[in-house]
Amino acid sequence: MAEKKLKNQKLLLQIALVFLSVMVILITSVSAAMYYSNIKGFLGSQEESMEIILNKMNDLFSDEYFSRKGISEWYIDKWEKYAEQLSEIDFSNVEQFFSEDELKLAEEFEAAHPEADQSSLEYLEMLPEELELFYAKLFYDSFPYRLEQIGNGTYYRHLFMIDISEGNLGTVIASTGTDGEPEKKLGDRFDIDLSQHPAIKKIIETNTTDVIFEKSNDFPEKGDYYIGYRPFFTDGKLRALLCVTYDWKQVRLTTAQSLKLTLIISIGIAAAALFVLLAALYRWTVRPVKKIEQALIGYTKDKSSKKIIKKMYDIRVRNELGFLADVISDLVLEADLYNKEALRTQKELYDAQVQIMVSQIQPHFMYNALASIAILCKLDPATAYEATVTFSKYLRGNMDSLKQTEPVSFERELEHLKQYLYIEKLRFADKLNIQYDIHTTDFKVPMLSVQPIVENAVKHGVGMKREGGTVTIASNETESSYEITVSDDGVGFDADAPKKEDGRSHVGMENTKKRLRDMCDAEITVTSTPGEGTTVRIIIPKKSKEEESS
Repeated sequence: MAEKKLKNQKLLLQIALVFLSVMVILITSVSAAMYYSNIKGFLGSQEESMEIILNKMNDLFSDEYFSRKGISEWYIDKWEKYAEQLSEIDFSNVEQFFSEDELKLAEEFEAAHPEADQSSLEYLEMLPEELELFYAKLFYDSFPYRLEQIGNGTYYRHLFMIDISEGNLGTVIASTGTDGEPEKKLGDRFDIDLSQHPAIKKIIETNTTDVIFEKSNDFPEKGDYYIGYRPFFTDGKLRALLCVTYDWKQVRLTTAQSLKLTLIISIGIAAAALFVLLAALYRWTVRPVKKIEQALIGYTKDKSSKKIIKKMYDIRVRNELGFLADVISDLVLEADLYNKEALRTQKELYDAQVQIMVSQIQPHFMYNALASIAILCKLDPATAYEATVTFSKYLRGNMDSLKQTEPVSFERELEHLKQYLYIEKLRFADKLNIQYDIHTTDFKVPMLSVQPIVENAVKHGVGMKREGGTVTIASNETESSYEITVSDDGVGFDADAPKKEDGRSHVGMENTKKRLRDMCDAEITVTSTPGEGTTVRIIIPKKSKEEESS
């Protein structure tokens, strides 16, 4: 007992040591990887926020008017063309937007083109140069303001839109900073070195529509920034970049604080988990294992199902060990049930074998066989002797079937059939003709499984016909099965008619069908026509080599 107790204590100690080792490795790994994973997680969250801002910026050019062919392209060109004039306008003073001359000229142009679609590119291209600035101001007035509103409530550093078309790379279209004032004015240019900005280079070279992020220390100004770029296309052509930046120092500060807090919480949770584990481990693991071990040892000695089931019921832990205890109880019950079922099955098998023998050796058949032999003793002693020997072999075959639980060769079954038919031939003489069409015997059938079928053909088929008839036994081999056919040209019957309760026992025939199905997986078909005869076909599927060896 002391040795067993020591083993259980060692198990508890081993589990605790494994847990400690895992926790030390885990905390060490977390300490090394937490910084990078936190940065990645924080940046993932930031990137989602940045992408939302960029999508809102893109929506400024996604309304029904600006989405028309060439419209966005025309306005960007004019904003850049008149950048100096537009930058000097105070858009907060609505009265200074347009001069009286511009308004008068616009009215005259509209009156001169009453049927023109003012929302089309063709209309804009017809404008005289004096009205180009008028229309450029018309839609640029709210653009910087709306850009500023998009960034409200976020922690961005810069929001801006730059042209990246050939010859205009870095030209500012709109810009705003954290204080609401533009970092760059319309028409200013960033000096962009594409070798230092792989994200911008990738967008230009691949024409991708994805939002791409990068870290920079010189763009849009000196400092550490995390930047998101969203390509802006006009009529399927890459024209500009929508940009949002965050201060990288703020990202690192937030990440460091998160890392420190996470480590403190992780270490505290690990320590608490260790103490809880050590406190509960014995109750939830070692003690149930010990009870199961003792119960199984006791069961091997006394085989008492009641005792071990009671002991398993006392193990009420709600984990795999509790489930194991339930499984052991079920297993013990199954073992008891199996033993009882095995005894019952053995008895049923014996009873079935006796029924087979009784059904095969009917008193009338024995009486008729002996009567025929008695007559032959006077008329033909030699034939009587042969008939006696054959009848003896037939009876021995029936008795042997009581001990035979496995299928036998069809050749052996066929020999037994010939003995039976020899005896019946003595009785029916010329009224019973027998034909054999045997092409194969290289397969197995349950012993005495074909005889009841042949017996029915003789007794209820040919035997019921005044002039007698012929019983034919045939065997064939196909690619997938072996087939046995028993046919007669007797009186036949209506297969669809209700069965008559004529008092005759059908135990032998029904048992034959069951044994053929259970032992050989055989398919049995019966076809019959009144006045023409009956055919019974037994189809036995071939087994694979693996099935035969098993």
